[in-house]
Amino acid sequence: MRLACLPLCLPLCLVSLPLCAQWDLRLELPRPTGQSLPQTLLSGSGQLVGGTFDTGKGFIATANRQFFQIGPLLKLEGGLEYSQFKADGNLAKGSGSQGTTLKQQGVGLDVNAQVWVPFVGVAGEIGLIQRFQRYTVDTAGASSAKDLSRTWLRVGARWRIPSVVVHPYVVASYQQPVTKDRPVKLSSVSDLAAYFTAQGNGQEFERMWTFGAGVTF
Repeated sequence: MRLACLPLCLPLCLVSLPLCAQWDLRLELPRPTGQSLPQTLLSGSGQLVGGTFDTGKGFIATANRQFFQIGPLLKLEGGLEYSQFKADGNLAKGSGSQGTTLKQQGVGLDVNAQVWVPFVGVAGEIGLIQRFQRYTVDTAGASSAKDLSRTWLRVGARWRIPSVVVHPYVVASYQQPVTKDRPVKLSSVSDLAAYFTAQGNGQEFERMWTFGAGVTF
């Protein structure tokens, strides 16, 4: 009787038993790009922007807990993050230019699935992050800010470095919001204020690559 039940019990155990407490701490450096203002023309004023805003700065710090596992190949985790994305550029004005900064910072809730390749320490990742951030445009000391709540898609890969007690790893990912709006078209200088307002409604950083490292224990 016991032997007959074993084929049924084993799959149920693999599926239903949650993993014991395991934490994943990660720090990533983002390279954001977006609908900032490069190559935009204003009638009567020539080129609005000199240079680009795609020189990303900032960081993403994440603390996740692994709460479900199916065999050795599929793991599911969720947790919290604090992030800051920043990009700098120049706003052309007459014969000179004004420094402009785009920045998003805030917290996020995430859920992430890992699919592991057996015996090589490599995993693919896919997840969703609900980010609550303050978006800020600062041009020559004049600042405009707006609060954002957007869902981001994250697709990545990690390589686990062999270790005994803790498990360090390196990771790379591509991220973008699930929904995006179209860029605003500028036809006059007065449209610039409307453009900055629209930036805070979904035309901020629209995609980014991240590279980082972490540890699980």
